[in-house]
Amino acid sequence: MTLRSIAYKNLKGNFHKYVMYYLSNTLVVMVFFIFANFIFNPAVSDIKYMGTKGALATNALIVCEFVIIVFSIFFTSYSSSSFLKSREKEFGLLSMFGMTKSQVRRYVIYENMIVSLISIATGLGFGILFSKLFFMAISAIIALNVEIPFIVSIKALIITIFSFLLLFQGVNYISSFRIKNNNIIELLKGARVPKPIPKFSIFKAILSILLIGLGYGMAVFSGMAIIVTMIPIVIVTVAGTYLLFTQFSILITEKLKQNNSLFYNGVNMITLSQIIYKLKDNAKVLFIVAVSGAVALTASGTVYSLQQSFASGFLSENPHDISILEKGITSHNVIELDKVEEIAKKNNEEVKYKNEIVLFDAKNNDINHSAHSFYVMSNSDFNILAKQQRKKNIDLDSKEALVYKYKAKTIGSNVKDNFIDDSTLNLNVNDNVESYDIVKEINEGVINLNYKTPNVIVVSDEAYSQLNKSIPENKKVVYYSYNFKNWKQSTNTVNEIAEFIDEKDIEARHFKERITNYNAVMEETTLFLFIGAFIAILFFIATGSIIYFKLFNEIQKDKQEFISLKKIGMTDGEMKKIINTQTLLVFFLPFIVAVIHALFAIKALSNLLMQSLYLYLFVIVAIYFVLQLSYYIFAKTMYARQVKTF
Repeated sequence: MTLRSIAYKNLKGNFHKYVMYYLSNTLVVMVFFIFANFIFNPAVSDIKYMGTKGALATNALIVCEFVIIVFSIFFTSYSSSSFLKSREKEFGLLSMFGMTKSQVRRYVIYENMIVSLISIATGLGFGILFSKLFFMAISAIIALNVEIPFIVSIKALIITIFSFLLLFQGVNYISSFRIKNNNIIELLKGARVPKPIPKFSIFKAILSILLIGLGYGMAVFSGMAIIVTMIPIVIVTVAGTYLLFTQFSILITEKLKQNNSLFYNGVNMITLSQIIYKLKDNAKVLFIVAVSGAVALTASGTVYSLQQSFASGFLSENPHDISILEKGITSHNVIELDKVEEIAKKNNEEVKYKNEIVLFDAKNNDINHSAHSFYVMSNSDFNILAKQQRKKNIDLDSKEALVYKYKAKTIGSNVKDNFIDDSTLNLNVNDNVESYDIVKEINEGVINLNYKTPNVIVVSDEAYSQLNKSIPENKKVVYYSYNFKNWKQSTNTVNEIAEFIDEKDIEARHFKERITNYNAVMEETTLFLFIGAFIAILFFIATGSIIYFKLFNEIQKDKQEFISLKKIGMTDGEMKKIINTQTLLVFFLPFIVAVIHALFAIKALSNLLMQSLYLYLFVIVAIYFVLQLSYYIFAKTMYARQVKTF
């Protein structure tokens, strides 16, 4: 029997040990090939065919390819070393049957080569299968006007095959030298060598909490200085997390063991005694998983938060799909309204809302205020817009006013209420000054943002009527606005309308549309979110696989323990409870730590942007939780099935 046949039979008989390693490698190869197949697609590199959007997507994916390779090196290296460490007894048996150390190494290399080749072949197969779907998704995300033709790039195939053959076999060859030179007796003892009682340092355990607390405190209170304090925060938080798993977790478990009412309740004696060893043995793994999870959650949460924050802010300042400002009643000096509706009808664009509102200019006489220019709007007109925009209606008295002020916000700037400390506003309308009590100031738009006059003041119908009489017809401003039912798909309609608008009117914001800028930014951020999701899923599956490996590397020892417990009367239900508790802790302890780390990271970002981003992070956390729960159920089921086979 050759070494190759022995390696093949061993793989076949112990497939459950390798299944997650194989699936993880397959997924990595698949994603790498899909990205490479896109990058080397001739249509993508043709600027004339795809424009700059193709170049943007290509550059983003090239960066991802490097991330995948670096991550694969780490993952494969760790997985290989974990396998070797858990197989000392097997290597002892092989040595006893006459294998030399070099033959054992070759046997391990053959074994890993088989897994690598199958992973590469399967990954390429699924990569080819899903490439077209990926092309369609990218085309939709960056709104390409052309279809990316489906091809299987020979260059992408060659690069993928050689990259991962070199990577897998290089790591496996280096890892094979970690096989110990212990004598056969020591190797045969393997995991049966009694483990020392886990020890911990109270000082280091307390230090872990202090370091993490320091990191959290710096994240919360740094404000704009977060750009400078970011690296120190990461260093102290990572150091604290390492000590949390290696020291503090052992301390807590020991304290629980000292609680007699808890320790001697049911199977807790067995559960806690085993958990303390599992925490000590898996401390570094749990630390790596927690930090990786925090990075994945924070990165995904940041991109998603920035995208959604931009979308909500942009739409709140520009509530109408297109708007037209014309000086003078019925002047139509910007565009004929019939033309707008004609173009919309031609493009099968259904008009959801159409408004025509008469405004007029006003000035704030108080020079201490930064808000000087206003458009005056009537209470009735405001309520019409409020209903469309799902805002609350108002009912103002004759001397009351509501101020709508645009945010004009940048990163690190706070939006201040100009009138929060004042009860009155002296409003100058055509040299007539009237005083109004400010009932509320709101920092968003009720009409589309206009930089020349970036504020709106709403007064009662009675006050509006009186002011309106003093304004000549040619000085009044008419605000026309349209909202389309499928506004995100109305780019062609808007562009066609813009062709009839004089360039000076567009520059002066007499004509304003929100679709072009909104779609452009959303396309770019969605692309990064989409690619980031791929990378985050790789992180998730790989870190979950690492936990899976650790569980199954110790399965023979655990099986012997459960056989002994079964002999002294432990029921299947009690065994199931122990397994569930142990696997739950191993899977969800790093998850909880990762989520808490991500919450404080997003808090720092929220402080920087001066707005809460937690809602968006919770969406990412919910998705991560569902994936983690699925992984936990799968691993627990497989683990219990193997343990019970005695």
